[in-house]
Amino acid sequence: MTAVATVEDEVRAAVERYVQGVSTNDPALVMRAFSDDAVMWGYLGPEFVTQSAAAFAEQVVATAPAPDPAYASEIHSISVTGEVATAVLDERSYLGADFRNHFGLARIEGAWRIVSKVFTTR
Repeated sequence: MTAVATVEDEVRAAVERYVQGVSTNDPALVMRAFSDDAVMWGYLGPEFVTQSAAAFAEQVVATAPAPDPAYASEIHSISVTGEVATAVLDERSYLGADFRNHFGLARIEGAWRIVSKVFTTR
């Protein structure tokens, strides 16, 4: 007997694709987690930054140093309303910082994708 995935499981899988991609420096996997036109913005310390998910994958993930063995992540919450969802993810030891990420997701052509990421270092 196979378990039926819930909508929350599908949203979690999209966030976990992001985690797997950043934790292994795999920009293609990161881009599979995001929609093609996804954007992100937030704070690196006191500096406000913004960029597209594609630029993040190409300029940050693809060029990052070897993953930190101390990297860890935890999904704190997922909320789904129809075809949209939010998820809160903490990352520890990513590129020398700890992050709190707030993802906006949408089901696009049947697949959950991250459409926005708002973040801050902690």
